[in-house]
Amino acid sequence: MIDFTYQKDVRTEPISYTVRAVPEKVFDAWIIPNMVEKWWGPDDFTTRVFNLTAKIGGCFAFEMTAPNGSSCIMSGVYRSVDRPKRLVFEVHEHCNLNLPTNTELQENASLVEVVFRGTELGTIVTLTHTLLNTDYAKLAKVSWTQSIRQMEAVLTEFFTS
Repeated sequence: MIDFTYQKDVRTEPISYTVRAVPEKVFDAWIIPNMVEKWWGPDDFTTRVFNLTAKIGGCFAFEMTAPNGSSCIMSGVYRSVDRPKRLVFEVHEHCNLNLPTNTELQENASLVEVVFRGTELGTIVTLTHTLLNTDYAKLAKVSWTQSIRQMEAVLTEFFTS
């Protein structure tokens, strides 16, 4: 578990995105391995799920592969799983691939909170990623935005096919 007393709390601005699907389906896209593999990661990355145990104290481990073929592991632990409302997880191992020159690596654990709120138009997904260094926080916001857009495309394809 993260020791919050000694961490610098750099936070991304919350990312909110409306996904045209019901909260249960959107939530499930975060916890079903074959769904996660279809959308997780920035544009043009692929993801392979090694482990995903979506329960409090459960672990996840993903291999993320960049367009140039280099790979890294992203792993962590779930802290809250409240389907279909909220998901919180610590990231212990960050994928530090393809970072711009002079970008500080994210070596400390961070915390991600995802809130799902149903509306007439679908589900508003609000994601906040905290305990990041300043350089990595900027990149994380772009990566999460790309990922959530990809998730919506996958859900649309999955439920209209």
